[in-house]
Amino acid sequence: MRVALWGPLPPPAGGLTRWMRTYLDAAPAAGLEAEVIDTSPHSAAIDAKSRFRPARVVRAGEALSELHRLLARRRPDVVHLCTTLFWATARDGLAVELCRRAGVPAVLHLHFSTQIIDWLRALPWPTLQAVRAVLGRAAAVVALAEELQEYVQGLVPGGRVVYVPNPVDTEVFHPAAAPRAPRASGAPLRVLFAGLITPHKGVLDLARATLAVEGVTLALAGPRAAGCPAEYARRLDEALGALARQGRLDLLGEVPAAAMPAAYRSADIACFPSHAEGLPNVVLEAMASGLPCVVTPVGAVPEVIEGEDGRAALAVPPRDEAALRDALRALRDDPSLRAQLGAAARRRAERRYATRTIMGEYAALYGQLTSATR
Repeated sequence: MRVALWGPLPPPAGGLTRWMRTYLDAAPAAGLEAEVIDTSPHSAAIDAKSRFRPARVVRAGEALSELHRLLARRRPDVVHLCTTLFWATARDGLAVELCRRAGVPAVLHLHFSTQIIDWLRALPWPTLQAVRAVLGRAAAVVALAEELQEYVQGLVPGGRVVYVPNPVDTEVFHPAAAPRAPRASGAPLRVLFAGLITPHKGVLDLARATLAVEGVTLALAGPRAAGCPAEYARRLDEALGALARQGRLDLLGEVPAAAMPAAYRSADIACFPSHAEGLPNVVLEAMASGLPCVVTPVGAVPEVIEGEDGRAALAVPPRDEAALRDALRALRDDPSLRAQLGAAARRRAERRYATRTIMGEYAALYGQLTSATR
């Protein structure tokens, strides 16, 4: 089956570009032939305040032209449109319309989670109707969380809205082959954060919590976003500087994708204290790597960590440094808890989020859509 995959490739790196790479790597095994229409302006700078930049407008026009040519030249069986709405709503609505006119089903994949609901509810009525029109004209809408699926289905009662979570390659991201050697008495535990360093990722909360917990070091794998508020940057530098002076900080910078599996396996704990999220790939990667995780119950994260496989992480409220400190202390002091959470996380990743499972769900959806158009 031929799929036109609409979405951003790196640079810059991010959750959606990681999803794109995972999809492309796994497509052949799922019987899919994917051709990419790259929507990224390839700007190295990421502004923490806004993603609306002139380069994105130019790239949107180029991507729409590429899609038009592809539909006329090669006519894929289905077009898979990755979107975050917001500024991209008009662009992706035009892409859906091009597909409709060509008679090719368009899957609109919403790469955000329940945090978008408040944004949609706050929209002026005419703008909300425009968003509803875009959602309703797609052949199918993919949501990353069950709550979001239910909400979007309410916006487009006659539309097809399905829940499909993000995948993780459990063969690439896995625990170390041999059990980790026992740590020497007093040796610190390594806490890993992976992702873009912006205010909403909770890195300042994590740095301050780590400072208050002896016996742990903090490893940060990710670049700092441009445009962070000056006061936030000052407070973050202050906290990180204090950790560095104590020898408890490892700034890894932007880690290449190929090196991330080893980064997870070198850690004892993963921590992602975001204030808002969709379905973060880093949480799935850490779980597949068998790491005990500390997370915040935002977006689709509760669905990820709660299941029949047992508790797969410790959850703390967003912006709650005291709860974050308590969670880190609990994991530091209880090796059996770390082992229990890590094993449950690995089981859950394998059973629900493995790439082969999720790609099979995409392929089944495509098959249903193409059968309906014949």
